[in-house]
Amino acid sequence: MTMKTKFATMRWISKRLNRTGTGGREAVINLLSMLGIAFGVIALIVILAVMSGFQSGFINTLMEVSSGHIRLSGNYDELKRAGEKTNKKSFFMFMESQALIQGAYNRQSGTLVRAVELEDFLKDEGLIHQLNFVEGALQLEQKGTIILGYELAKRLAVKVGNTVSLPVLAGSASTDVFSDDTTLIVTGIFKTGFLAVDSSYSFVSFETGKKLFGAVEKINAFVKLTKEHNDYAYIAEMKNDFPEIECESWRSYNHAFFGALRVEKNVMMMLMVLIFLVVAVNIYNGMRRTIYERREDIAVLASLGMQKNDLCFLFFFNGFKIGLVGAVSGLLIGLLMAKNINEIFTFVENVVNFFVSLITHIIYSPEQIHAMDDFSIFSRRVFYMDSVPTVITFFECCYIALFGLVSSSIAALVATKKILNLKPQEILRHE
Repeated sequence: MTMKTKFATMRWISKRLNRTGTGGREAVINLLSMLGIAFGVIALIVILAVMSGFQSGFINTLMEVSSGHIRLSGNYDELKRAGEKTNKKSFFMFMESQALIQGAYNRQSGTLVRAVELEDFLKDEGLIHQLNFVEGALQLEQKGTIILGYELAKRLAVKVGNTVSLPVLAGSASTDVFSDDTTLIVTGIFKTGFLAVDSSYSFVSFETGKKLFGAVEKINAFVKLTKEHNDYAYIAEMKNDFPEIECESWRSYNHAFFGALRVEKNVMMMLMVLIFLVVAVNIYNGMRRTIYERREDIAVLASLGMQKNDLCFLFFFNGFKIGLVGAVSGLLIGLLMAKNINEIFTFVENVVNFFVSLITHIIYSPEQIHAMDDFSIFSRRVFYMDSVPTVITFFECCYIALFGLVSSSIAALVATKKILNLKPQEILRHE
């Protein structure tokens, strides 16, 4: 008998053995096991896609707007020479200072004022792309102009064309802390989607910054590399060529934030292990029960000359099939849901609001109904976002599906070891 014929025969016998089980219980157990694997894969793919979407959005905003890949600090001439190096994607110098900003109706808020060299600043395509202007535009060529984050402008109750003032500035000894000449015209209001940036950042030109901050001994430079993971090599090269310049990598600048993201990812991996561990235990117990109920069939097959390893394969194949069907179906449905998560949320919200509307029209008066808010899974009043971002990583999805398949296969393999302890003669004698 060839290997192909033997495998086909084994598969046919396995299918016959596991078709209905005793009273149909085995079919139910197999179905529940498949659903357990499938739901576990679906849940993890969707959750990781949404989590990766949030993380990617936050990281991109931090990298593009806040920290860059490398931050340099030194005097103007040294940084100008450092900017001539070619192994980078973008480079611009800036000054920044904490300030108290005042808008309409004497509303005040803290802000980080960043004064940038416009010529190089406008060449940073990634940063410009992140600054989505809801009002006005990036117009800082004229002295005494400023652009504000969306939430900051909202807090100050100002729009494009209004003026703001900086009554208090933090700076060096040459900075006039309580200057009277700090009125600026708002020319643009941007929104990055990251609350920490939109509620605190403002930009002015380098010339306006000199007027505000006075003489500054050290200024900063914002460097983006073609490959962000080359930061250590770039820093080593900078320290060798320009030892007076201070360098800081994005890894250390955002150390706390990236550490929190890493912890979240590790917790999700632990959750994945626990989900499939529970499913694997269920498959193991179900397979042991199946073997016990099929002991007479196993004894007959053994008496007809089938090897115990082949008998183990019959039941292992069933466990492998459960994992394969569950993992593949979960993978496909999970990818579909992750890709269309916003449409699914909208559909759920519409259904819930429809039934809530029916009930409330029966119970409440029209005035009470008008005061009620519609149900929203991710309300804009609570969550600072317009839609739920998703990033689907092929490696992670395949890893989750593979882990589901492997866990069910291992559970089935361990359960089939019970067959090796069965004695066909004793079983058939009692029957």
